[in-house]
Amino acid sequence: MLTDRWRIFIWRDRGSRNNPAFVHESVRFGVRGVMVYGGISIDGRTDLYIIRDRPLTARRYRDEILRPIVVPYAAAIGDDFILMDDNSRPHRANLVEDFFFEERIV
Repeated sequence: MLTDRWRIFIWRDRGSRNNPAFVHESVRFGVRGVMVYGGISIDGRTDLYIIRDRPLTARRYRDEILRPIVVPYAAAIGDDFILMDDNSRPHRANLVEDFFFEERIV
């Protein structure tokens, strides 16, 4: 095994590339990916939620993630709760902000 400042080179014997001992099976999702949601804080974490089937629209985000997962978690954290949402489009950010205002989280 050789190394430089950034990389590690692993040398294998000739003909060992397809040896079953070195083959690692992986699950392929094709061109589509898997989207997941999880919340992490100093005091705890939420369960990992897997988003399946359809695209995640702003309304679906509100109904499947914010309402059942984030709202109870925000209530448990209390006044120190801060949601660090990703760089979303303005219409989704507005929907999230309006939803939190209705739920009296903001």
